[in-house]
Amino acid sequence: MKVGILGFGTVGSGTYRMLQENREAIERNAGVSIEVVKIGIRDAAKPRDVAAELFTTDLDSIVRDPAVEVILELIGGIDPAEKLVRQALANGKNVVTANKELMAKCGSDLVSIAREKGLDMHYEAAVGGGIPLVQPLKHQLAGNDVLRMMGILNGTTNFILTKMSQEGADFADVLAEAQALGYAEADPTNDVDGFDTMYKISILASIAFGHQVPVDCVYREGIREISAADMHFAEMLGYAIKLLGVCELLPDGQLLVRVHPTLLPKDHPLAAVNGVYNALWLHGDFVGDVMFSGRGAGANPTASAVMGDLIDIGRNLKIKGPGSAIPYSGPKPTAPIDCLESRYYLRVKSQDRPMGLGQLATCFGQSDVSIAAMEMRQLEDGIAEIVFLTHRSQESSVRDAIVQIESMGKGDSVQTCIRVEGDGTL
Repeated sequence: MKVGILGFGTVGSGTYRMLQENREAIERNAGVSIEVVKIGIRDAAKPRDVAAELFTTDLDSIVRDPAVEVILELIGGIDPAEKLVRQALANGKNVVTANKELMAKCGSDLVSIAREKGLDMHYEAAVGGGIPLVQPLKHQLAGNDVLRMMGILNGTTNFILTKMSQEGADFADVLAEAQALGYAEADPTNDVDGFDTMYKISILASIAFGHQVPVDCVYREGIREISAADMHFAEMLGYAIKLLGVCELLPDGQLLVRVHPTLLPKDHPLAAVNGVYNALWLHGDFVGDVMFSGRGAGANPTASAVMGDLIDIGRNLKIKGPGSAIPYSGPKPTAPIDCLESRYYLRVKSQDRPMGLGQLATCFGQSDVSIAAMEMRQLEDGIAEIVFLTHRSQESSVRDAIVQIESMGKGDSVQTCIRVEGDGTL
């Protein structure tokens, strides 16, 4: 089986190294010998510990090469990855990709092309690194109706939130530490603003529900507004704060797909997933609750997922199978975030004044939001910090309450609003 690799960064070099170090076991499991015939790179001058003749900056030549049977697309992003994958499929080549953005935005189309041509199109490494998520959803869990799915799908944000919780530190300080350790990029936008998780929950929702979930239909919030104060109050109330990707089927048949910080009860299995670890929890109608957890990024875990897909293709080529790309249909109706019913945590800074608490309570009541619990602490200069936990309320009603609070003209402001999972015991 002749393989061309596009991209030789962290994932590409890790995949090549794994093939060299574990070749005997990989080829035994695949049932075929595997030869990397060409590796596409951008910078030919960069020193690498691999034979120079394997490298080329002409990536188009690899997807055109009639000798290449499998393309490993490990570049990332849309340009030029989308064009190269489309060209590879058009030329009859099986494809393995680790590209979450590509699959979130173009997955339905690419998988359909592969299916029509009898090719394999695999993308286990696009979500969860070395955690097997895609294949179980496509195969072992395919007989279930997935009713709900929640995941910690970004190791950088989970590392930051874990450190904030354990050390009482603020976001900016822990972000700087994550950048120094190499867990966060110099520009952390993709991680901390929720884009990475948005791509991944879009892919998982598309597989689980059999319809493409466009990324622009996924509600998204990041973690920049989470503070040490929120971690303090969450701990007092028996919760952990995690950035979750959530997908659920509403009674009217619409999907609600969202990414945002969430208060999780400490006894929820996802609440104990800390550091750079990722996890996916789902509820199926027959299987019940299932959770997968492990390292969601890095050269070795991601290379492991790429190699698993490559072995699958090798087995298929050996028996001359027709390809096993499993397509999903066009877009499924999705609901806006205003349709959400949830419990909410709101942290309000309020001027300490007579009737102040009553005025805040009136804002909630006039918006049809019922208060379940409250915590308060006095800050400096007559400022109080008040945390409200609501009963289940409509998202639109909570937003209306926030507008009312901030328009009273009393100097009150809502510092944080976080959705809460579980009915709680308060």
